[in-house]
Amino acid sequence: MAETASRSIFEKLIYLGIATFFLWPFVQLWSIKAIPVFDSDTHLRASVALENLIEEAISRPYERNVPRPAFKPVKGCEDIGLYGRVEAFPHPEMPANVMLRATVRWGIFPLGKSLSLEYLRARTRP
Repeated sequence: MAETASRSIFEKLIYLGIATFFLWPFVQLWSIKAIPVFDSDTHLRASVALENLIEEAISRPYERNVPRPAFKPVKGCEDIGLYGRVEAFPHPEMPANVMLRATVRWGIFPLGKSLSLEYLRARTRP
C-alpha cells in the first residue's frame, strides 16, 4: 500500500504566499474598512477620499489627450498629508472603453503608503 507524503511546512508556506499574492488586490480596500489593524483613522480617511476621487472622475466627461496629472493635496485631508490624482486613458485592448485610475498616497519615503482604485467605463462619444 502506498502512503501519501504530507506536505512540508516550506511547501505550505509557498502555497500561502502565492495565494496571498493573487488575492491581496481584491481584499485590500475592503480589509482597510472592515478590519482596521494599523492607524485605522488614516487608512479609513484615505479609502473614503479614494472613493470620492473615483466617483468625481466618473461624473466628469472623458477628455482626450490629457497629460498624466501630478499628485495634489486632497481637500480635507491635509492634516495626514494625503495626496491624490486621477488618470483617464483609453483601454489598451478595448478602444471603445476608458480606464479611470484614482490613486491616493501618504507618508514619507520609505514608509509611504498608497491605495489605487480602477474603473472601466464605456465612452459615449468618439
